[in-house]
Amino acid sequence: MSVFKAVFKSIKSTWGNLILYFAIFTFFGNLSAKTIATTNETMYKETQVTVAIINNDESALSNGLVDYLKKTQKVVNPKTDSLEDINENTRFGIYNYAVIIPEDFSEKLSAGDAENALEYISAGSSASEYLLTQKIDDYLKDVVIYLECGYSEKEAIDLTNKQMIKLEETKALVQSSTEEEHFSFFTGMYTFNAYSLMMILCTCISSALLFMKNPDVKNRISVSGMSFQKRNAAIISSVLFLGIILTSLCIVAVHILGLNYSSDKSIYYIINTFALMLIGIGMSYFITSISASENIIAMLSNMLTLSMCFLCGVFVSTDLMSESVLKAAQFLPLYWYVSAVHYINDTPIGQIWGTTFATKISIEILFAFIFFALGMIISRKKEQYAV
Repeated sequence: MSVFKAVFKSIKSTWGNLILYFAIFTFFGNLSAKTIATTNETMYKETQVTVAIINNDESALSNGLVDYLKKTQKVVNPKTDSLEDINENTRFGIYNYAVIIPEDFSEKLSAGDAENALEYISAGSSASEYLLTQKIDDYLKDVVIYLECGYSEKEAIDLTNKQMIKLEETKALVQSSTEEEHFSFFTGMYTFNAYSLMMILCTCISSALLFMKNPDVKNRISVSGMSFQKRNAAIISSVLFLGIILTSLCIVAVHILGLNYSSDKSIYYIINTFALMLIGIGMSYFITSISASENIIAMLSNMLTLSMCFLCGVFVSTDLMSESVLKAAQFLPLYWYVSAVHYINDTPIGQIWGTTFATKISIEILFAFIFFALGMIISRKKEQYAV
């Protein structure tokens, strides 16, 4: 019990850094995850265009077009009749689109001339503006068809408005047979978690291990009557318990922030995260075996973690990396953590648990043992040569 108290007492000095890294995770991780997250729901959402209208005709047909645009777009007053001013306002983004309805608009439509009935001014910089032009052309063609079929102007306007507005309610959906085209919110959060959790673990675990190496603390624990084996077992179990608490806090934060998203693959993300925890603890032990200076330990933690994050796909997508960089990254533990996260994202839930997933987790655990082994070798050499 005295060992547990000593370990948890040692992390009091790291509360500031712990809160900082946790805040970075919850803010930037959440922001990054929501940015890249896509779903099988609406992948294309039409936006309203700001439209300025000059109605020089003031007929039933022109007013019908204006009413349709008011219902589907954001119509504004151009506050000028000058085509030059309207053109400048459109180019400078005061409004996105301008429609000039000439005095002979209704005459042209009645004569079946829909193509030359209007004048448009558009910056032409977005797909929404191009789409609006197509909609207006379709609207005018439908009105002409109804007029040629013998409908009155009022009936032609009503039927066209009803049909066009119904089309506005149509949603474009993207359906795929695989999950590789989608990035879930949890994929983004757990990917960014590689940086946050590694820094949190390195900061707290390193502090605890340094504290336990302090001669005064060693002497106090040794006089408690605990055997060497029990003392080491208590240190290992307390450090592991601390790691589980910190990792669990990050996992809970992910799922609180992702309450609005489906989390049917959570168990696999959690397994992968606890494998990352072992890497973090192992790397902390390795770093503390190199130096007893808190400044050097902080420098090494940042250097190693940031380097791996940039090379292994945490901060920069692996799709943007060269093949040679990816081959080199395979010798780093975070590569396999991120690879497992993407594998969970890309694979149907019933096919995740298998050889591929188990291999990735096993490699992560192997890296953790490598860090432990390196730390033990360095510590033993230091004792041997009294460094």
